[in-house]
Amino acid sequence: MRGPINQEVGAPPPPGFPHKMLNVKRVKDNMRLVFIEKFFTNHEIGTSMQTRYLRFNGMSYESESYLCDINCVQLRKALTWFRCGNMQLEAVLGVWKGVPYAKRLCQGCNLGKVEVEEHLLLICPNTQKIRERFCSTLPLPHTSTLAELMQTTNTVARAEFVACC
Repeated sequence: MRGPINQEVGAPPPPGFPHKMLNVKRVKDNMRLVFIEKFFTNHEIGTSMQTRYLRFNGMSYESESYLCDINCVQLRKALTWFRCGNMQLEAVLGVWKGVPYAKRLCQGCNLGKVEVEEHLLLICPNTQKIRERFCSTLPLPHTSTLAELMQTTNTVARAEFVACC
């Protein structure tokens, strides 16, 4: 029976084997780090919700607590879509339409701002009434960044707010 490197199982590895495997691992790790660095510095990608979330929370390979905390499927989906950058905002749609980033403006207001998650949830006048409705359950008047909003402990209210916007 052959092993993973075409050697008999139980036979000693060929000379230099651990060293070669260590180099392969090092190369893969370096490639991963270079990819991540380019991913985060690319303006097109670096401004997306996914990368901002990863910068804030780091890469985790565990399921998020909101998946268990929120019983309503629609709210779970809304918060997941939000976290994955799938809210059909101009900043994302413009990538597919070939629109330059600076011209992906919010169609719902006349502020002349690019329609990204922060704009929709915290700034846009069209969502002002929704923000006012959630003031008692979320720290919205005092929240100046999306990271602060995502740190709130009331997961269900956060999901309802995102779904309403």
